[in-house]
Amino acid sequence: MEVFTDISSSMMSVMLVGAATMLVVATILLKRHRNYSIHLPPGPRALPVIGHFHLLIDKTRPLHQILSSLSTQYGPIMHLKFGSCPVLVVSSSALAKECLTVNDKNFSSRPSLAQGQFLGYNNYNLAWAPYGRYWRNARKICVLEILTPKRIQDFGTKRRQEIHKAVNSLFQQAQLKSIVDMKSVLARLTFNILMTMIIDEKYFGEESGISVDLITHLIEEFFVLNGVIDIGDYIPWLKRFDLQGYEKAMKKVHKNLDLYMQRIVEKHREKGIKDGGEMEDFIDVLISQAENNGEAIADKDAFIKITAIVMFSAGSDTSSITLEWALSLLLQHPHVMRKAQEELDSKVGRKRLVEESDIPQLRYLQAIVRETLRLFPPAPLMLPHKSKEACTVGGYHIPAETILMVNAWEIHRDPKVWNKPLDFKPERFMDKEREISNIQLTESDFEMIPFGAGRRGCPGTSLAMSMVQTALASLLQSFDWSIPDGRVIDMNEGVSLTLPRAVPLEVMIKPRLSHNLY
Repeated sequence: MEVFTDISSSMMSVMLVGAATMLVVATILLKRHRNYSIHLPPGPRALPVIGHFHLLIDKTRPLHQILSSLSTQYGPIMHLKFGSCPVLVVSSSALAKECLTVNDKNFSSRPSLAQGQFLGYNNYNLAWAPYGRYWRNARKICVLEILTPKRIQDFGTKRRQEIHKAVNSLFQQAQLKSIVDMKSVLARLTFNILMTMIIDEKYFGEESGISVDLITHLIEEFFVLNGVIDIGDYIPWLKRFDLQGYEKAMKKVHKNLDLYMQRIVEKHREKGIKDGGEMEDFIDVLISQAENNGEAIADKDAFIKITAIVMFSAGSDTSSITLEWALSLLLQHPHVMRKAQEELDSKVGRKRLVEESDIPQLRYLQAIVRETLRLFPPAPLMLPHKSKEACTVGGYHIPAETILMVNAWEIHRDPKVWNKPLDFKPERFMDKEREISNIQLTESDFEMIPFGAGRRGCPGTSLAMSMVQTALASLLQSFDWSIPDGRVIDMNEGVSLTLPRAVPLEVMIKPRLSHNLY
């Protein structure tokens, strides 16, 4: 009996020790879990499987506005889940700066999405390519060989010709006193400017079998599909079902667009090196640079085609949207428009058309463009970045493989940075303390980042600004603008990758120069 008692006591002791050990381990694990949770940024409760997608699906509001509403509740740094993917959303200039300076290299890559695979020649698209040897070489070519100040200046005459064609077309419509749809006018203008630079117009027409209108339509579809959220990217087991039909649409657009772009590349190769009197277009430069970079660019045709397509789509859409918003804001604030036209009359006069070389002295016009970009940045949400390793942002732990989304739209409207941020006040860029010459579009303090920032910032900023400022100056110099009787300007934003107007701008125009200048 005593033996059984001793055994029972021993077993009881072992059980107690085991229970105590398990309790200690559980306490440590729970404490670690709590500490981990505490150090993640705040955010709403996620649902199983879908994460926070239920909060983001709203066809009436663009994603940047939805995220802005959430940041009002949870703060300028949030942790969300897109399906199974962790997402970091930052909505302040200080946090954006920390992500894209202190942690810039860590956030230098992109998430692997359907757009990069099916539209971007398996991530040959510079915008979606992962950080690495190919991306570095492709960006180097764009910055040092294509979008250089000299090359942009060399195409100044062609840009002026296209702007004059657009002004002449508007003059003809003004004679008819008809209502003008500015969305279509500006989209055609910016596309034509880029076409003359990227692909010379001689490569289009009946002989080549390539239609400008067809290419334009395909590139528009390409751009729209680049802005969708494919649920399969974030809930992997759904990917094979293509529930939204996006992958099928992407493959179709890619196939058709690739067919025509390949013809264009081949025709460029057939014509060979340009003689001294013929200017190279961007395709010519891309072909020569692809050959010079050997193994760094394995699929040379893919690099040439997708780089040209991205320049077309991103450059045309963002520039035309900025021009449309600028005109909308000026029509809402007639005194600002009058002041801009007075500056044009004073610095340029009415006996000749404004030139790109006039822009540096048109300080108020520059301020109008910057204020437009502040209120309506063409990329309200920067393209997503992805962390390679765990890091710290704003004092919070950010796990590896986290997608970073920077809400530039919210940053540009921060009342802690901008006085009366919702007001249209170009004068804010002309204060004595902030001279226009010192205002950059990728400021070191990240107060204004309409074209992105960091090593993945847009390399085409100078070209975009040149197009927008010169086109706006020409439109304001050439015409007086008004809204058709009985109408008001709808300033609601549309739902897209960029920031279009929900309702296209329709106007009445009246010539303000001598008719022989048109």
